[in-house]
Amino acid sequence: MSTMGSFLPIAVPATVPTILASTILVALFLLILRGIYHVYFSPLSSIPGPWYAAVSEIWILVHTLRCRKVRAIDDLFKAYGPVVRIAPTTIAFLDKDHEQQTTRLVYNALKLDKGPLYDMVHMNGHLHSVAIIEHSVHAKYRRIFSSHYSPGNIALLHPDMKASAELLVQKVLEAKDRPLDIFPGIHLVMIDLILKSTFGHDQGALEAWSEHSHDIIMSAIEDYGRLILIQGIVPDWLFGVVRRFPNKRWQTFCSSGDTLFNTMAEFVREQQKEKDAGRMDERDKPTLIERFFAHNATCAPADRLSFEDMTSESMTHLLAGVDASAVAVAYILWRFASQPLSVKQKIQAELDSAMPDAGMHFSKKDCGFTVQSLLSSNVLHLKVGLLICWGTSFQQAPSLEFDVFRWLDSDQPQDAMLQAWAPYGLGTRICIGQHLARGAIKTVLAALLRNFDVLPFPETNDESMEMMELFGMFPVGLSCKLNFRSRA
Repeated sequence: MSTMGSFLPIAVPATVPTILASTILVALFLLILRGIYHVYFSPLSSIPGPWYAAVSEIWILVHTLRCRKVRAIDDLFKAYGPVVRIAPTTIAFLDKDHEQQTTRLVYNALKLDKGPLYDMVHMNGHLHSVAIIEHSVHAKYRRIFSSHYSPGNIALLHPDMKASAELLVQKVLEAKDRPLDIFPGIHLVMIDLILKSTFGHDQGALEAWSEHSHDIIMSAIEDYGRLILIQGIVPDWLFGVVRRFPNKRWQTFCSSGDTLFNTMAEFVREQQKEKDAGRMDERDKPTLIERFFAHNATCAPADRLSFEDMTSESMTHLLAGVDASAVAVAYILWRFASQPLSVKQKIQAELDSAMPDAGMHFSKKDCGFTVQSLLSSNVLHLKVGLLICWGTSFQQAPSLEFDVFRWLDSDQPQDAMLQAWAPYGLGTRICIGQHLARGAIKTVLAALLRNFDVLPFPETNDESMEMMELFGMFPVGLSCKLNFRSRA
């Protein structure tokens, strides 16, 4: 009888270290293959740029966490030219054309979807119009409230803008010529205006402002801008772990989105009570929440906004409206403070002529000022992901220098400058609140420059006002302390 059966192979279970080592080797092999594909075979392989950007997103994520992505990419423009690859599926281009033809093609003609950055703004899965990636879906929701931000409707808010500007002047006067950080004051002006526009609610945030006061909404807005950035980079499972760190300030930071959502939810509940009681008919200014209610009353059941949708959308309008306008005013005041006396006097003489009464409403052409930022859209027709458009490069943009008379100089190419000036974006995804922002910015600036000589303060300098890149742009010091001397 054969004994071959005695030598059948016996399966030996693999040890845990063996399995782990094999898994790591397979993962490294796949990463190497992925890197080879992106460097040599990707549709973007011919686009210039550093090899490490083509291989992995880590390079751009590091600079995003350092809040200097814009400058890092601008350095690549200097090294590689106007079209550069910044990630495996991402390119950026610098539109040198004065008429911004390529930028306008992307944002006007092609009607592309938003880039993934905006997906960070979702709150509990509910509607955020700014965070809607798909162009077609966004267009549907934009129609619900687009009329609310029309020039005619914003004109109804001008008395509120004037009242807020006059109150800000009074608050600055209370500083009695001491250096004052104007940054929080401008934020509170915008919080009051947007809550008034959205709910008809008089928050009184600016009225309560003092050097030692603390506004919960403003603090939550500041925290949420950073939180969005972190949540967009850190995996959900990891953030779920680190957010449990038992530190009071850290817990406040991590709950900033919930704080804003719950605050807006309470306002929505109050407005629903007003509607049910029939008191909304007495209002002379239609609010955003009324448009939500009107939409629900006439649309198909499947298209109705839920309570959570209305809350989330209201939160978005607050977030989008406060920081951008406040930061713009702060930078303009800072630049104005360091202008030669002759420039200041010329501007104030014009204001004196237009506003014989220091509290009179002011209307003037927009200032030639803009904050450098990214515009992003998905390039679906190329099937390669994200395209980032640059209006201009830091190194190649002497036009970014603060020049208050640029728009009044007949020798300057006015049409080209207007076409290149896009602080509110371009195309169908242009900032829907631009008329509110323009009105508020001009009114606040006019009131401050009409009533005060704005002078520099040593602590507010190029270093403290360097732009920090979160979801938007902010001065790295998150303050703008200046000297305001009354002209009275």
